[in-house]
Amino acid sequence: MEGEIKQYATGSILPLGDGSTGKTVLTRLLLNPFMESIEHGDILFNTRKSYNIEIEFSSEVVDVDGEEITTSLQFYVFPGQRQKASADTTTFDEIIAIFDCFPAMEKINVILFLHDASRFHTLTSLEMWLRFSIVKDWICENTLIILVTNKIDLIQPKEEDTKQVCSNMYKLIKEHEFPIEEDQVRAINTSCVTLEGVKELREEIISWIARKGMKLKGIR
Repeated sequence: MEGEIKQYATGSILPLGDGSTGKTVLTRLLLNPFMESIEHGDILFNTRKSYNIEIEFSSEVVDVDGEEITTSLQFYVFPGQRQKASADTTTFDEIIAIFDCFPAMEKINVILFLHDASRFHTLTSLEMWLRFSIVKDWICENTLIILVTNKIDLIQPKEEDTKQVCSNMYKLIKEHEFPIEEDQVRAINTSCVTLEGVKELREEIISWIARKGMKLKGIR
């Protein structure tokens, strides 16, 4: 209808974790929910490791309590390496130094802490990534934190281990007096190969940003 008020919600999503945990591939799968199998294969086999920030966007109209909200997702995917792989590569710290004052990085709506289920050290390093998020003041009352155990097609994680990690993450956040509730720290297991958990993760992100993202109004 001409002149109808339209509701918008915009939010930033930041996948964090060591290199090769699947941040870029998972992001592209989250951005393409209705892809054909050939597109899925292209993402899996033709996505290359990046040493620069990748900024991806998508938009979708969702229903929230009977109201249509155009929800915009803004993904900021940084490289996972903290040391240089070669003289020509860029590290996470170098890119952060450039984007430190970028408005979208001031408060993050959703932080995905990724680890590779088949590589235990990528799980133990998540405390470092969480501490970095705390130092950068990325966490606020409207931040959803999701522990993403990726590559579960290789090995299935133990539920009790996942619960313990989430509990430890929440305790560390509360020690620094960030105003978030316990249910804002969640866990979802994913596989970019079988697509298990990808739809669930996407729905969690969209639902959260539709409710907690930056709200705007416009005229259709």
